[in-house]
Amino acid sequence: MKTVCLDTSHRTLTIALIDGEKLIYSYQKDAFKAQSETIMIELDLAFKNVGWKPKDLEAMVITDGPGSYTGIRIAMTIAKVICQQAALPLFTVSSLRLLAGSEGKAAALMDARGKRAYFGLYRNGEVEVEDCVLPIEEITKIVSSETPIYGDVDLGVKIATIPDLAQRFLDVKRYWKLVENIHTLQPRYLKETEVHVKP
Repeated sequence: MKTVCLDTSHRTLTIALIDGEKLIYSYQKDAFKAQSETIMIELDLAFKNVGWKPKDLEAMVITDGPGSYTGIRIAMTIAKVICQQAALPLFTVSSLRLLAGSEGKAAALMDARGKRAYFGLYRNGEVEVEDCVLPIEEITKIVSSETPIYGDVDLGVKIATIPDLAQRFLDVKRYWKLVENIHTLQPRYLKETEVHVKP
């Protein structure tokens, strides 16, 4: 299945082209406040690079949040229009799960402003702490110095990094969620919450 994957949930623009079980094209670049201007240009270049025509596309995958309010809607709007017009299936995946990947234990963090962060804790792709919004001070009590941290928030215990998100789309393929009704799809925003970590 020829699939386009898009992530615009934070400052990085990521485009991945997947054919079956193989990643055949990846693009990832810091595009802070420039995603809407560059995404269609880069998507066209991606198709030309691998020799795809628009009619070849069979599915799309996007991150549905949490993340930047404006950013999430960029990829979501494009995907909804394309999938509705071409009657293609659309899948979503958590932006934090994408950051964390599917190997080992990993924390995913995205800046939520006001000394808060969107936070998720995963082990081998499975949820240990549900995606939520927490004060950064609280997150530092949950995440140990041994746990890899992916994202754009510095906890002080370890520098957070942005991984290869195009490859991550393929790594977390089993968590892609089919959108039943594209017309009602909305970005997933989170409210601040209390988290109780299992021992």
